[in-house]
Amino acid sequence: MRWIRMANPEQLRAQADECEAKAETAHDPDVRRWYRNIAAQWRKLAQQHAELRHPTFGWVLDRGPRLERDR
Repeated sequence: MRWIRMANPEQLRAQADECEAKAETAHDPDVRRWYRNIAAQWRKLAQQHAELRHPTFGWVLDRGPRLERDR
């Protein structure tokens, strides 16, 4: 599995789809379950990313919390 540096929700959902496809071809039930679990986590991350990027909130993911020394 590849690491995605700056992903958007569509890319995260694509990762989930990839895991689902691998789950379909896996012969071992534990491996299938593992891939489906990972796919669910990718989808949850995509949902969270989309919610945080929503203009209503006005949040930006590119910056972390402001520290006292940054003020």
